[in-house]
Amino acid sequence: MIYSENDLYKAYTLFKKGFNFYDVTNYFKRNNVTLYDKQKIELIVDAVLLHYQLKEKEFSGKSRVRHYVNARGAYYYLSRNLTKNSLQFIGRRVNRDHATVLNGYRLMVDLLEFNTEGIKEDIEEITKIYNQYVQAKNQENNYLIEQICNVKI
Repeated sequence: MIYSENDLYKAYTLFKKGFNFYDVTNYFKRNNVTLYDKQKIELIVDAVLLHYQLKEKEFSGKSRVRHYVNARGAYYYLSRNLTKNSLQFIGRRVNRDHATVLNGYRLMVDLLEFNTEGIKEDIEEITKIYNQYVQAKNQENNYLIEQICNVKI
């Protein structure tokens, strides 16, 4: 489970008020605390940039070079499948409108169906990188909880 700084502060105050570790963890499980959508989007962008070895400017630029288009398509596909964000929110991150995101998403679905240009392997690799980022973020937040609340997770 991944916590925001706000959630860490909530946990700290709950411990200070006398709640035990069991009560605090149940509170967070009940409230389904996860990464915020904006954080998820940023982790997906970082994973795509790392996999395709692009710079931010190239990724969100107007170029129609196939390498850049595939990178943006992978971003659209993963953002749509891993988050609950709207098309407009997803597109805003790369300076595109919702129609472009929808078109790119559909293109990626078609490419995945026939595994054109090794897209399936690219998506799997980017998903692995994304999961590693999430796991690292989770470990970082657990360490902070341990330090603040003097408990072992």
